[in-house]
Amino acid sequence: MKKKILVIGCGGAGMFSSIVATQLKPGKFEATILSDEKDIYCRCTSPYILTKHATLKEAIQPNSMIGDYGVKLVPDPAVSVDFSRKEVIGKSGVNYGYDYLVIATGTSAFKPPIKGINGNKIHTVRTSEDIEDIAKHVKKSKKAVVIGGGIIGIEMAGALKERGMKVSIVEIQDKLLSGITDEEYSDKIKNLLESKKIDLLLNSTVNEIKTKRDKSKQVIISQCKKNLKLDADLIIVAAGVRPNTQFLEDSMLAMDKGYIIVNNKMKTNKSGVYACGDCSSSKSALVNEKWPSQLASVAIQQAKVVGYQMAGMPINYHGHTDAFAFKVLGKEFAQAGLDEEKARDKFKIVFTGRAETTDIYKDMKEHEPLQVKLIFAGLRGKLIGIQAYGKGVTGHVESGSLAMSLNAGIMKLLRYNYIAHPSLTPWPFMNPIIMAAEDAMGKVMARFKKKFGKCCTKK
Repeated sequence: MKKKILVIGCGGAGMFSSIVATQLKPGKFEATILSDEKDIYCRCTSPYILTKHATLKEAIQPNSMIGDYGVKLVPDPAVSVDFSRKEVIGKSGVNYGYDYLVIATGTSAFKPPIKGINGNKIHTVRTSEDIEDIAKHVKKSKKAVVIGGGIIGIEMAGALKERGMKVSIVEIQDKLLSGITDEEYSDKIKNLLESKKIDLLLNSTVNEIKTKRDKSKQVIISQCKKNLKLDADLIIVAAGVRPNTQFLEDSMLAMDKGYIIVNNKMKTNKSGVYACGDCSSSKSALVNEKWPSQLASVAIQQAKVVGYQMAGMPINYHGHTDAFAFKVLGKEFAQAGLDEEKARDKFKIVFTGRAETTDIYKDMKEHEPLQVKLIFAGLRGKLIGIQAYGKGVTGHVESGSLAMSLNAGIMKLLRYNYIAHPSLTPWPFMNPIIMAAEDAMGKVMARFKKKFGKCCTKK
């Protein structure tokens, strides 16, 4: 008899966990996915749909990408789970039995408790319906306010600016990308946005959103004991996310702040039950602590571990480096591991190296600036972070992420073999990882010489 795999959630984590298991052991499983969204939407494409570099139609994936692997997709959101009976109850009232359960419910956009936040022309950025509604309102809008200065807020602000709108970002913290990156790289993004005439209101709180007589909006803001009023035709709420685990709160499933706790096999505290993706509290590959992630790449890697586990193959999850990248107004930013501020908070010995180069050979007409920072910790100089800003950042940060996953130290990084080509890479002698590693090593040697040089000098 076939074992029943039941998956709650149809994002990347839900899809790949069931697909991997069914492909590893053909004919062994009967797999079903319960979906709470009307389609399979690639969320990361949202700002590019607004700038018309992509279309909503192409961002919505066909159900056949699941069905072709023999996995059944059922549009029936889960409302509760009976772990003792191994059943999931759907919104339709149907009970779905399972031998293996995968919880991959992801997260939902968070709306702060602001008076008037649920009115018309106020949007979160999550589903295909969200971006469809935003795209409709953009056509008739001239002024936009974005609540939240994280990655989604910055990307959406940049997209709306490209559409010719006057854009303001309201952020409660004193910097952009708070909790995501350090002040040095936050300032690079801040300077970029300000140079493009995007208004930044940091240390600011939205108190209320009012609807005016002409149906436009007015955002009431507190900033440094002053009250400000911003007129807006369109408001984007990008104030973070919350895990979709409310339906599990009374189930005795182990959770931490709403995130499902899993071990290195992505197993929960319930027999035969796994969790992966944004709703799980998985671990860091760099520090000994839980580190939830909202990245599709991490979700899919975790999902594959779940698939292998269900197929009887003991593959462990070794944690993630939280590697990400985004692009706004022609500039790219990428990061993996810890930023410098987090590194100094967690390690006694921290040193950095920086590189300023170009994305391709400097004698190529279309070359653009590229900046990279490496962050090392401990006496061994273990690589624990990499940041890059400019053009052509992703490949370098991915290389750094791999080095971190392999526990590479600065000496191994100095042996990095790389490619050089005029239209594809920086100059041969200006590879940013080597440059930054050499810069860091130079600082270490200078400090060593200053501290021990005299006592080591022959008389």
